[in-house]
Amino acid sequence: MIRQLLLAAALAVPATAMAQSATKYFGYFGGDYETDPVVAPSHPSLPEMQDHINLYSILFWSADTSPAGKAGSQQYVLDELARAKAAHIHAIVPAHPFVFQKGGVADNSCWQMDTTAAASWASLSKAMVDKGYLIPGDPVRSTVVAVYIVDEPNGDACLSDVNGAANPIFVNGVNAVRQDPNTAALPIASILTPDFNQFDKGMKLLDWVGYDHYGDSDSTWQKKMADLKSRTPGKKYIIVPGAMSGCAAVKVENTARYEQSINTDPDVVWLAPFAWFSGKGGNANCRGVRDIPDLRATYTRIGHAIKDQQCNASTGDKRYCGLTHSTSSAINLLLEL
Repeated sequence: MIRQLLLAAALAVPATAMAQSATKYFGYFGGDYETDPVVAPSHPSLPEMQDHINLYSILFWSADTSPAGKAGSQQYVLDELARAKAAHIHAIVPAHPFVFQKGGVADNSCWQMDTTAAASWASLSKAMVDKGYLIPGDPVRSTVVAVYIVDEPNGDACLSDVNGAANPIFVNGVNAVRQDPNTAALPIASILTPDFNQFDKGMKLLDWVGYDHYGDSDSTWQKKMADLKSRTPGKKYIIVPGAMSGCAAVKVENTARYEQSINTDPDVVWLAPFAWFSGKGGNANCRGVRDIPDLRATYTRIGHAIKDQQCNASTGDKRYCGLTHSTSSAINLLLEL
């Protein structure tokens, strides 16, 4: 009788406790980018940062959009998701290797139309579901909680608006993700350049949107964020602090405004410092957060606070984070008594 009562209680856990998602994420942009051997032996960054992030940004790719290249990209994403799941960390996955074509292998060449985008994305989405990394409609238990469509679409990606409408190449890529039943409910994210006028229509197709421009004063940054919000009402926002020293085009920015924003603005969803890794471009003097002690201590503290908040938000979050046993495990134990 006691066993039946305990089983009934376990099954009575409200569904909402399992379905609510975290509203705040902390994770370095390009979390899978590895430190260059000129600084330290090359090795995955996740083990170094996993204690204080709750969103693993998977963005590395081979720059090969051929069928063989896509197959390799798919396996890479699945391998990284396995690492994220084992570390009890959620992840954002890249769409660009699967839904756009490159004019060449160079990273800075324009993205082009991919007529096989839907099929390529469906291959990845099905694999993520089959392996248990994506549980559609359940962001608490799912490793995958968002999709990064492409970086800076209004920059060198050449996906700016065309004739006052969203670029058809960009629309085709977004539709591949949005119309797939496995990923239809996932937020689609992108970080833009500050040239919003070139992407006024395209940005409205995003769910999470931010911009990067390192070195702005507080007032300039606030005005630009207000401009972004006015163009994309009702969205969630990504904030991207510069967090590298001795590197081209990036600098260490004061963390205060970003910490205040993630803590006080209910619409800010992801604090994504750029970046963790060091040795960008083979420059041994280029140091990321991992090798800037004061900055590392600050972001470790901020990340812990955000991660702890998410991991304690609900019973489901606690289970995902490994803070308690799952209901199924408890039920199996009861049935064995």
